[in-house]
Amino acid sequence: MAKKDVIVLNSHGVGQYAYADHMPKWGETLSVKNWYVAEDGGKGTNVAVALGRLGIDTAYIGKVGNDPWGDLGEKWLKEAGADATYMYRTDEVSTGTGLILIGPEGQNTVIDGDSSSVALTEVEVTRALDDMKDSAYFVTGFEIPMRIALAGAKHAKKLGILTVLNPSPLPEEPMDKLDYIDYLFINEVEGRYICNEAEDAELEPRKLMEEVQEIYGVRNVIMTLGDEGSAALCGDEFFNVSPVKVEKVVNTAGAGDGFMAATIANLVWGKTLKEAMEWASKYAALTVTINGTIPAYRPLDEVNAFIEKQ
Repeated sequence: MAKKDVIVLNSHGVGQYAYADHMPKWGETLSVKNWYVAEDGGKGTNVAVALGRLGIDTAYIGKVGNDPWGDLGEKWLKEAGADATYMYRTDEVSTGTGLILIGPEGQNTVIDGDSSSVALTEVEVTRALDDMKDSAYFVTGFEIPMRIALAGAKHAKKLGILTVLNPSPLPEEPMDKLDYIDYLFINEVEGRYICNEAEDAELEPRKLMEEVQEIYGVRNVIMTLGDEGSAALCGDEFFNVSPVKVEKVVNTAGAGDGFMAATIANLVWGKTLKEAMEWASKYAALTVTINGTIPAYRPLDEVNAFIEKQ
């Protein structure tokens, strides 16, 4: 197989949405409105579809069931122009699903079901990477088992591929040093959890990112800051990227995946990290105006038209 711009190793699942006026407490029966199955993928298909629609030569690695949800993921990838050769299909597991609770201001909480990628093996991941060994970027995260994701990243690094990790959802067990990761994408909540900092503690993003950098040995840390934009720490160089405001936020569920995908796309195009993040912020702003994740990842011409109006 020919080399790719980006290889994505993470889960595919199908999202269900429900709208709530508050988050439930333990033991509470919560009434929700408009519960429906949407065009919403797991983090793997989200990122791969976003990249494919931006014209990035992308391949997906993962495992899904021989069921309608797996068929849908394969359909999304192919329609976006992403390579689904290594979307392994099996009768061992059913394709995963998740519930996204949407709050009154568009905020969200994601409840993940079991990922069908629990059946994915290191041998299968290694085989796929070896077949695409001259690729430029490798992107992974923890909607698949952490050991599989990190083994894939280590092997990609040995092949000379630049590695990107979004360690979400954060694991309970230690990740150990991540010095083989070139770009670590996290949000502020994850950063505080990693550093054992209270949610309401006053802490500058740079300080938090320096702690993350020290703990994991990662040179480039990119942190999203919600409505405060984003920031990056590259070695000793720190910079902020301002947020992009939109008139109405509809759904934020896919914004983080879209931001990461758009940043990587710009790196593929030869932009600096700061330029990449500035463009990605505008891309993410577009995604939150559209319901669902898969529909929110628009083709490059539509994204450019949106950006020109900002």
